[in-house]
This record gives sequence, structure tokens and C-alpha cells, in this order.
Amino acid sequence: MEEKRELFEKINLNLKNAMKNKDELRLSVLRMMKSKVLYVNARGDLPDAEIIKILTKYSKDLKESIEEFKKVGRIAEAEKAEQELKIVQEYLPKELSEEEIKAIVEQTIQEVGAASIKDMGKVMKAVLAKYPGIDGKIVNQFVKEKLK
Repeated sequence: MEEKRELFEKINLNLKNAMKNKDELRLSVLRMMKSKVLYVNARGDLPDAEIIKILTKYSKDLKESIEEFKKVGRIAEAEKAEQELKIVQEYLPKELSEEEIKAIVEQTIQEVGAASIKDMGKVMKAVLAKYPGIDGKIVNQFVKEKLK
């Protein structure tokens, strides 16, 4: 199966457009996204699934920053981080609902033939490989519930 490698090209193209349009916020976020990818692989020739993992981590970091800014009353910074998060999320697959994640976990348990909590690693690996960017904490929670 050929791995898709279109996401990095899309980021580069949109970065050029942001420069032309003098969109400072978008330009800043796209540069950060590109640098995070290049930090992992200097050529940027990672498959889309790997880039999605990197951008998902960046998205989680932004969400944590937003919470911290709100806790200490730094509303302007929280709003800026929220705008940045929206830009990052444009490059990520839509987040799955808890019901969708539960269904994926149940299906994967059947596919790998998991019978007990000892098979948790197999299930986690299969789900995370099939759905890059899925929230691992929620998957972990549902797997534990199903494989008691």
C-alpha cells in the first residue's frame, strides 16, 4: 500500500499563500507546523499518518496552553492560541466522537481476537495504526473497559 505524502506539500503551499496574503497569524502557525515536521525528519518526506501524529501533539499542546492561559486570566493569549488551534485543526482529520471511538475499539478487539487485558497492547497498536491522530487516552480507557 502506497503511503500518502500530500499533507506536507499542502502545508508548504498554504505557507506561500499566507506570505503573499500577509496573513501573519496563519503564516506563523504554518511555519511552526513545518518546523515540527522538519524536526522529526529534515527532508519532510514523512507519510501523512506521521505528520498527523505530529500535528495532533501540537494541537494537544495548544489546548493545554489555552487552559493554562484561562486559569491565570490571560484572555488575550488564550484567544490567540484558540485561533492557532483552529488553523492546526484544518490539517487534521475530524475528531471522532466517543461513540465512534467505542465502536472502533469493539471492532478492533474482534479483529485481533483480544480476549483479556493481556491483549491490550495488540488492540492499542492496531487502533492507533489504523486511526492516526485518535486520542490514545480515550482509546486506552475504552479498551480497559472492554477487556476487564
